[in-house]
Amino acid sequence: MNNNFTEETRELFIWNNECWWCKQNHWNCLHHVLGRSSNSPLNCAPLNNFQCHIGNGKLDTFDIKSKLLKKTLAYLLKNNYTLTTQDKLFMKKNKRYYE
Repeated sequence: MNNNFTEETRELFIWNNECWWCKQNHWNCLHHVLGRSSNSPLNCAPLNNFQCHIGNGKLDTFDIKSKLLKKTLAYLLKNNYTLTTQDKLFMKKNKRYYE
């Protein structure tokens, strides 16, 4: 994967089986939901790179970003992820997406 997410972040999604855009079992990349300014695990969503990510302008809408971020948070908490200081700052800065 050609992005700035750490190996630890990638491993958080190792047991996830679905692309969060189409719900099919074919995700192969982690998308920076709110751009590359944060590499917090809260800022990523597993997608299929060619079928669901590249060229998908709908990923840039507020509603889709909000859905992806909420799904990421729910997934991580369900899998016993402990929020870091970086994660908490990310959520505070982007709280409008979580409301």
